[in-house]
Amino acid sequence: MEKVVYKVDKEEPSLDIINKCAETLKNGGMAVFPTETVYGIGVDAFNKDALASLYEKKQRPLDKPLLMHISGIEMAKSVAILDDKTIELIKRYTPGPLTLVVKRREEVPEIAVAFGDTVGLRFPSNKVFLKLSKAFGGPIAATSANISGFKSAVNADELAPVLDIADMVIDGGECELGIESTIVSLVGEKPKILRQGAFPKELVEEVLGECE
Repeated sequence: MEKVVYKVDKEEPSLDIINKCAETLKNGGMAVFPTETVYGIGVDAFNKDALASLYEKKQRPLDKPLLMHISGIEMAKSVAILDDKTIELIKRYTPGPLTLVVKRREEVPEIAVAFGDTVGLRFPSNKVFLKLSKAFGGPIAATSANISGFKSAVNADELAPVLDIADMVIDGGECELGIESTIVSLVGEKPKILRQGAFPKELVEEVLGECE
């Protein structure tokens, strides 16, 4: 069945469409949405069946964790254990293209975090995502909107590979940055850059000190 792609204004997206997408997630569906880096495809972070479906349909290896796409500290606390330095980093530099890997809460389904004890927190600044996050009201476990191993989508034209697996697609135009977020692990003795992306390492080090 052909899926409908809902095009929205990136500055003032239709709340009807945003709410429809939030309901899709609440009902266990899979949604595609823009961020400032690349397009994401995600599900309710606490719905085990939806999480399993995302891994299966995206052909994503189970040893690759999903990122929790969230819109604030309180939402982060529902999935992660945050210390003072992490909270300072979140307050200073998010929303933005930064992902923080921290200790997870036990309530997080193991499949979402590759059966590990950490979780990645992602705080997109994209206005479409922020409205979706508010409407949904909880973490969205997501990854780049592609089939595993292929290029991440930065506009709607590049979403073709996932149109058949998503239950709803929001077209919010071209992604502002077009490069993935920087991933920083905060669980070791010293902070570590796991992936250098759109966020500068130097800014992380202003808060945390030298990173590996």
